Amino acid sequence: MTRENSALIALEELKNLEAQRVQQVEDEQRRLDEAERARVEAEERARREEEERLRQEEEERQRVEQEAREAKEREERIRIAEAEARSRAEQEARLREEQMRLDAQVKMAERKKTPYWLYITAGVLAVGLAVGGYFLVQKRKENEQIAAEKAQQAEELEAEKKARAAAEAEAAELKKKQEELDKKAKDLESKLAKATTETERAAILAEQAKLKEEQDALDSKKKSNKKKGGGSSSSSSSKSKPATKERKDKIKLGGGDNPLGGL
Repeated sequence: MTRENSALIALEELKNLEAQRVQQVEDEQRRLDEAERARVEAEERARREEEERLRQEEEERQRVEQEAREAKEREERIRIAEAEARSRAEQEARLREEQMRLDAQVKMAERKKTPYWLYITAGVLAVGLAVGGYFLVQKRKENEQIAAEKAQQAEELEAEKKARAAAEAEAAELKKKQEELDKKAKDLESKLAKATTETERAAILAEQAKLKEEQDALDSKKKSNKKKGGGSSSSSSSKSKPATKERKDKIKLGGGDNPLGGL
């Protein structure tokens, strides 16, 4: 039993040792894998950083070259513009000098050849034109004033015609109203003569009194129309007679002044 137990213990120890060895191998492999992965990552990171550095350096180089090229082109444009400006200024100066020289020659030639009587003639013509223009302006003002006066007279005549037409229309209306009142007065006189009772006579007399008020109002309108017609006629050159006449025979109520007709 003791020998078997010792063998079992030894076997167990061997198993433990093997397990430890396997664990150590696995740990070592894992460490190696981690180290390899870290190395690869470091190399990849270094490669990317190097590429980024090279890219930035290339961009910086291109930017510097572009700025230098633009500066050179700008300086060249400025130089060309300055040269053109100088050339243009020199050319303009030469042209001005030549123009001044030609103007001086022309003036000298004109003073030698141009007769002075032309200047006198031009002055006389200018004065004549000024005087003629003044008279033309005055004539136009007179014509405008005459036209305005004619227009005003035409407006006044038109207003007078309208007033006369209105007065004549009103006179015709008043005449028609007078005829109606005359007819009513005759009818009331006839009814009053035929009345048999006091009630009928009183009613007819009341109608006659009302008719008299209408006649008085109509007479007042006729007088007013006569004044308007006379006023419009007096403003014109030819005077016309009033279109209406005042009625002389007033309506009598019941044959006297008594409103009851002497009853």
